[in-house]
Order: sequence, then C-alpha cells, then structure tokens
Amino acid sequence: METKFGVVGTAHWATNVHSVGLQQTPGARLVGIWGRDLEKTRALAAARGVAAFARFDDMLSEVDAISFAVPPQIQEEFALRALHAGKHTLLEKPIATSASAARLLAEAALRANAATIVFFMRRFVPEIADFVARYDAGDWREAEVVVRSATFAFDSPYRNSVWRQVAGSEIWDVGPHILSILLPLLGSVTAARALAPEGGFTRFETTHVGGARALSRINQRADPSDTCNIYRFRGPAGEVSAPEPVLDRTANYVRAATALVESIRDRARVHPCDVALGAETVRILEQIAPWRDA
Repeated sequence: METKFGVVGTAHWATNVHSVGLQQTPGARLVGIWGRDLEKTRALAAARGVAAFARFDDMLSEVDAISFAVPPQIQEEFALRALHAGKHTLLEKPIATSASAARLLAEAALRANAATIVFFMRRFVPEIADFVARYDAGDWREAEVVVRSATFAFDSPYRNSVWRQVAGSEIWDVGPHILSILLPLLGSVTAARALAPEGGFTRFETTHVGGARALSRINQRADPSDTCNIYRFRGPAGEVSAPEPVLDRTANYVRAATALVESIRDRARVHPCDVALGAETVRILEQIAPWRDA
C-alpha cells in the first residue's frame, strides 16, 4: 500500500529534492504541493503532474505524510499542525527555532504515534552511515569538525535565503549536521558554548557525557573549490576520520523518505534520525547561539 505524500514549499529544496525524490521513493506517492505563493505552487505541481493545493488544510486531508521544505520558523508552525492531524512527517533541519517549539513537535509526534524523519542529510549517505555504525561505540575523547561550504557563492541556490543572512545562522544551518554525527559517537551533550570567531570561522565547543569534547568550526563563505567536511575523532586507540563522499542530495533524500515509509509500515521501527534527535539538536543549538529572526 502506497503512502500518500504532500510537499510543503516551492523553493529550491522543494523543487529539486523533495518533490523529485518522492517520485523516486518506493512505496511513496506524491499527491500534491502546497506553498504560500499559489502561483509557484501551481507551477511546481504542474511540473510534477500532481495537485496544487490552495490551502494547507486541504492537502492535509488528502495525504498520509507531509514533507517540509520551508524555512525553520515556517516549518515549526505547519509541522505542528500536521502532527496534530496525525500525519507522519519528514522534516528539514533545524526542526524549529527554539527548544520549546522543538519539544512541542516531539511531544505531538509521540501523542499521534506519527513516524518522523529529520533530513540530517549526511546520516543518509551510505559511507557516512556505515562510519557512524562502525564507530559509535568507540572510546572517543575528543573530536574536531571543520566545515567550509560555498553557501553564499554567486551560483549557490542558497545565496539569497533570507534566514541564512542573519548573524549566527550558520550555527543553525550547519550545526544540526555536525551534531547529528557527534552525538552518536560522543554521546549526549552536557554543555555547549560559542567561541570567539577565528580566521573567518564561526566556532563552538560541546562537552559530552563522560567528558569528551568537540571543537567545531564553520565557514560558509568558502570558494567552491575549497570546500570540505572534516570530522576527526581521537581516543586511546587512535584517530579516525569520517569519509567525504560527493553528495547526491536527491539520492540521500530518497533514502530518508524510504526510511520514513518503512517506519510508517512498521511503527516499532524507530529511525535514529527522528524528531527526538531533531529536538535534541535544537536544545543544543539554543545554548550556543539563540535563534535570531530575519
């Protein structure tokens, strides 16, 4: 039996990843699109051969699950409405802009017995998923993360993203990806703090249960030829580094959507990248740099 999906959003991720990916996901059927701009909604829906919904609630009544591809402050409102309606959800990171809002989403999912996936993209890359599974029980004492991205390069689809223009937004944009790797290997975070910028990098430190520490550095204004995602972990047995494969965003989304479909079919199958992990990352992010509205 197919799971009927609706997509919320009409921008880059909705157009080029979510709507495309759902039409490639086994067991999923894209039913329609809803966005705040009706003209864009109709254009995307026509391109995918599905319904354009003028009202969010109209789409809710026609689907089993919602895939969100909108800014965090928009997602938290409509995702809560979807969960209250008992719909399964595929969320983008960060799932909300405050720990309290994220907690409401997690609680609503639990009450509705709704399956959830948060698209921590790197966790759905096979090579990285294998790395996490292999080393998550290691005795790691420290970690170093360096992310250089070309988010604001002239040809980047995110260059004009409004919420990414705000000071500190790199913590909320890249931080969830970092935490999604750190948490399974180092354990829960007991303390987190921002550090002074250095060499063009935004920096933060996390202390984990058992005393392990991680230093993370982010630069979103790197040249496209000089990007990297470095994750190094050190412990008594030595040092390991996560792989840096080329990312196929749509293929990774398909894996996330497939995981959601599997969780919907078997509610005992709770994926580690669910709304609970999403809420935990928001709790930590808020300690480092509280959300600032655009």
